[in-house]
Amino acid sequence: MAGVRRCAAIFTIGVVFIVCVNSQESRLDAGQFREAVNTVQKWLIDLHANKTHSSILKTDFNGNKSVNIKPVKPLELVRKMAEDIQTLLTSKRNALQKIVDHLEDATTTYLWSDDLTLNKSRPLLMKNLDPHNASHEMAYDERLGVEVRYNQSGIHVPLEVYEGWLWANIREHREQDPEILNGLEWSSTVDQVFRENFERDLTLMWQYFGAQTGFMRVYPATRWKVPPNLIDLYDARIRPWYVQGSVPPKDMIILMDRSGSVHGQTFSIMKWAVKTLIDTLGENDFVNVAAFNDTTEWVNNCTYCKANETRQENKDCCQPLVQASTRNKKLLYRAIDDLEDGGMASYSEALIFAYKAFKEFERTRKVGEGANCHKTIMLFSDGGTEWPEDVFKRYLADNDTKNVRVFTYAVGPHPIPTAVLKQMACSTGGQYSVITTSSSVRTKIQESYTSLQTPAQPLRGKHGEQYTTAYTSAVTEEMTISLTRPVYNMSDYANTSELLGVAGIDVPIQTLKNLSPFEALGPNGYAFIINHNGFLVMHPRLGRQLSYLLGPPHIDLLDVEEDVGEMEAIRNNMVRGSNGQKVIVGKIRIDDSHRVAYSGIQYDYSPIQNSSYSLGLLTLKRSQHLIIEDHEALWDEQPNVTCTVVAPWPYCRGREGVTQEENLATLMDDIFQRKKSCNDKLVQGLVWSQRWTKPLLDKWMAERVSSEDIIGRAVFTRFGLTRFFPESQKAGASIWRDPLNNPALRRAEISGSVSVIPHTKGAFLSAPVSVKKNNEEVVAGAVGVNLTSSYLRQGFKQSLRHIWKNEDILWILVDDGGLIVTSNRGELHGVVLQGMFLGDLNMPLLKHLKDAGVYNMDHEVDTQALCSDKHNWNNAGPSSYRIPNPLTLLANVLLEVFSWADYFRYIIYSGVLALLTPRSEAFSEWGMTRIGDQESCIMEKTIYYFGETNTFTDFMKCSNYTAEFRATRLESINALLVAIDIGDGSPECGVQSNLPSIVPQRVTSVDPCSYQDRFRERPPTCLMGNSTAGKLGCSGCPRQLQSSLALMLTALGMCRMLLHMGLEH
Repeated sequence: MAGVRRCAAIFTIGVVFIVCVNSQESRLDAGQFREAVNTVQKWLIDLHANKTHSSILKTDFNGNKSVNIKPVKPLELVRKMAEDIQTLLTSKRNALQKIVDHLEDATTTYLWSDDLTLNKSRPLLMKNLDPHNASHEMAYDERLGVEVRYNQSGIHVPLEVYEGWLWANIREHREQDPEILNGLEWSSTVDQVFRENFERDLTLMWQYFGAQTGFMRVYPATRWKVPPNLIDLYDARIRPWYVQGSVPPKDMIILMDRSGSVHGQTFSIMKWAVKTLIDTLGENDFVNVAAFNDTTEWVNNCTYCKANETRQENKDCCQPLVQASTRNKKLLYRAIDDLEDGGMASYSEALIFAYKAFKEFERTRKVGEGANCHKTIMLFSDGGTEWPEDVFKRYLADNDTKNVRVFTYAVGPHPIPTAVLKQMACSTGGQYSVITTSSSVRTKIQESYTSLQTPAQPLRGKHGEQYTTAYTSAVTEEMTISLTRPVYNMSDYANTSELLGVAGIDVPIQTLKNLSPFEALGPNGYAFIINHNGFLVMHPRLGRQLSYLLGPPHIDLLDVEEDVGEMEAIRNNMVRGSNGQKVIVGKIRIDDSHRVAYSGIQYDYSPIQNSSYSLGLLTLKRSQHLIIEDHEALWDEQPNVTCTVVAPWPYCRGREGVTQEENLATLMDDIFQRKKSCNDKLVQGLVWSQRWTKPLLDKWMAERVSSEDIIGRAVFTRFGLTRFFPESQKAGASIWRDPLNNPALRRAEISGSVSVIPHTKGAFLSAPVSVKKNNEEVVAGAVGVNLTSSYLRQGFKQSLRHIWKNEDILWILVDDGGLIVTSNRGELHGVVLQGMFLGDLNMPLLKHLKDAGVYNMDHEVDTQALCSDKHNWNNAGPSSYRIPNPLTLLANVLLEVFSWADYFRYIIYSGVLALLTPRSEAFSEWGMTRIGDQESCIMEKTIYYFGETNTFTDFMKCSNYTAEFRATRLESINALLVAIDIGDGSPECGVQSNLPSIVPQRVTSVDPCSYQDRFRERPPTCLMGNSTAGKLGCSGCPRQLQSSLALMLTALGMCRMLLHMGLEH
């Protein structure tokens, strides 16, 4: 009975609750709300038509022979563009071959001279060039976009080699280095080839030769740019294009001694050196880092394959080595920085760990993983006496590890006995190096590659060119790719082909983009290129880097396209070099904050023959494009360029990216006077667009409107022409001049109706204008009007007044990204509603709409972001900013000089360099995160977009009351009408949606095991280096300086005196 009474009580309460809810009178009548939705939709359409006068534009072209509408055939387009890129790259490859042939021929005839001086060689140092100095004979080059000098190539020399920072007598000694002077001399004759290539190929950009001795020759010569507030840290020899062009791919395991003996300065130098080594690795290399004392473990202890586990036990583990992409290297940098020292070192345990890891990697790696070429162990230690003889005997007899070469580095100001380290390297075909100071790290790391760079046999014609991924050019600071080839010493006295350097030719990404079929792709279409690793070479969302000192960004295609199964299949097919076509359901990116679900996104792709690249085109399924075919009638009238901007498209050679009115006038003059080579299809479309839009612009200019109502008006065409009025709207029109970056044009192609683009001052209303002919139709442009918030609000209220007279209802018009377009109230509880994000309202409205499927939510991560640096470096600067007392530094330098003779030459240089300049750890290639007030960072943002639910009604629970609301999407317009039963005097709701904001947030923590690990194809060739070429460090035991006791006592006395004086200061 008790149970029955409880059930009855519960049932009674339930009945009462239902009765109470149903008896509550709703003030949001469903029928009236539907009428309001239709009314607001009609109001928006009429408002746009009345304020833009878009009906003036001619749309019926039946009988007009100059205008045709044809279906887009993307498969044909992608094949044609791939062929054009192949032709372009072939011409660059031929030019590069001429450079290499000339340089290698020069080595066979050049006679070495010990009498050369810098005054005789007279290299043109690019850092000394000044475009404003008439004596430097520089002229602006339209092709390159900068001031250049044509008569000779410019020279860049790394800081470590010789230049600028040394005392006069030391600098004079270094500048007379015969290797450098002879290198400048024998390579100077290549300028003739540079000039001939440049004059023959009008699309050829920068040509260069980076020498193994350090200097870099660039043609044409231009002023070298150094990032603001930094010293010049550029060294071609450790840049990815140089290493990739000279060193075959490597599988590398780095072993770091973290025993107690490396504590302090030695460990700091070691970390610095290991990160510098990692930075030289490219995307075709695989690497991992392990730290050892009496035990050994990876610096990032992720779920890797364990060397002592069975195949079954290893089935779900990750691979021991990871691809040396920029993202993966940063994860290793962080782990290295977090290492702590302690314990005793065991070389045997460390080497066994590394050899077993190689064996496990051979057994468990996936298709495409690993370099499958060189295998190296790079061991960093302060020295030791343990000789792991049994380890080498065992693994040098193993087929999987017999070719592993061990490179060793004795690290620290005072390495303890290092003979064992040297023997390890010399007995395995590796190389032994000594790194005593942080200033010597970069050069010693670069020198240690010698045996990998030098092939066993002469290679004339056998080493193919390398194609880099996209990176920032040091010359132009623009994104580019490079074709590179190594240059070898082909003289008769060379037993092996000694590497002399790497020659290269830049192909700017913009040059590749200029081959796109722009109009046929439409506003939402674009071309993109990836390489055999799946990394972007060209893509609209491949961002610019912070500095050219950074390595390639290595952005995967799935980082910028939707990471879904169908897209991954497209990526992998492109990596394989396949042809294909695929239509997927996905989201179209309108702008940074808006996405539109679309069911007909088409991808077509084709390999670019004789390269490591694959081209893809994105178009909308069954799209049409507009073709203008009047070759004469369009040229009889010079158009007015007032209130006009054009897209940064290659209408005419040398006129890409024009924005200023005088430049646009020059472009039009070139077109009409036919002064330059122009793209006929784009030019005819541009001129047709001028005539087509002229009556509309004339109407706007003649009409008087109040600036209190209309901010401005604009018309955008698919041929890249933008007309606007008044003149004050030029800045905004210029931002949208590229159809791919124009949300009005992009929405016009997919919506077919009015679109709203809200902002804090009002909203931009746009609609497509379609051209028709022979029952075919294509969107030729979009016309829009920018309305003030007050004008919008008054019109919105007026449209609703005859339907809904209840003033206690809050009406909101919201776009598909959750931004408020307008409202019947200017403010809500003191907060301005115009342009506000719905989730920021003090009510849980957005949560209800999201839970009901009216809105969907996605998270996107931007690994290419730049953030404002808010750290106060003046108050808490890193050690690299602290300039120690010069006397103390000099004492330390002298101590190091008299410690090791094996490094005598470089120690003087690096010590004096350290005395005169701040250390550059914070600004190295691998560590640079900031320039000025900006720094590289990762940002995460939340995107809201319309879901599948079109209409929803519910109650919001606030702190002290419940409010009913209704929401319905407007048909074919990207807007949602919401009515909320909240009076003007109602208290604040007090309940938040608690959903992520659309404001991007900086990512402050990163999963240490979030390595990039996607399908790739290995490069087709592997040239094994000469294991006997690495003689550096293997010609004898490390030698301490054989100096007299008196000299040693004198040096120590000077050091003590200087240290004492330093302390007094």
